[in-house]
Amino acid sequence: MTQAASGQPSVDELREKVALACQILAQHGLVKGSTGHVSTREPGTDNILVRGRPQSDRGLRFAEPTSIMRVDLEGQPVGDNGGVNRVSEIYLHTDLYKYRPDVNAVIHAHPPGVLLCTMNRVELRPIFSGYEPGAMRIALNNEAPIYDRSITLQTPEETGPFLDLMAHHNMVMMRGHGIVVAGRTVEQAVSRALALENLARINWLAHLGGGAPDISDEDKAEWRRRSRNPSRADREGGGWTGLVAILEHGALRADSISLGANFG
Repeated sequence: MTQAASGQPSVDELREKVALACQILAQHGLVKGSTGHVSTREPGTDNILVRGRPQSDRGLRFAEPTSIMRVDLEGQPVGDNGGVNRVSEIYLHTDLYKYRPDVNAVIHAHPPGVLLCTMNRVELRPIFSGYEPGAMRIALNNEAPIYDRSITLQTPEETGPFLDLMAHHNMVMMRGHGIVVAGRTVEQAVSRALALENLARINWLAHLGGGAPDISDEDKAEWRRRSRNPSRADREGGGWTGLVAILEHGALRADSISLGANFG
């Protein structure tokens, strides 16, 4: 992959990165089949690059750069997209980019842990500590509120109330539907989505086992103090290189939390 002369990633590089993000999310069970999508801004333009629906769609696990189409911020295809069709929930991406100039990547996924917790009103609580710091911060700081509607949001009018929540949060859970996660980079958005789903899976399994207490108030206070100065890896979406390596290996990571044979 090469970078454009400006130092910004080239369009080809961004298409490949979005395709890799789709594959990673599928491998870890956050999406299945052809449902879900990832996007990023095209630097220097008012366009985005977003996973669409190719004529022969093998799903996100096998997403290719050719399935990443160019769309403007009104949701309209730009140029020749090789027969790739726009997803119906495109305004989750385009309108969020309009309202959040700090956002450069958006994920919409349907992770089963989040689905189970939101459907059964299981709160995502800080019941563990150093296992996954990113997930811990989500729980401690209530970083992932719930949007109560479960429908697919296919128009700007339907998307508007949802974006009221996204105006102040980088991730929102949609009850009985999925998640939308924003980031400064594709890597950061993927890292946040995986952390949120791991938090949900741990809380769901604890719920099935009869529940688990929160960590102590003393430890909560210490975690909040540390969260004011996140590590560079946390800020930038650490772990991307490892996720790509696991993808190339073709197997799930050894520490992934399974909810069953079909849930990654």
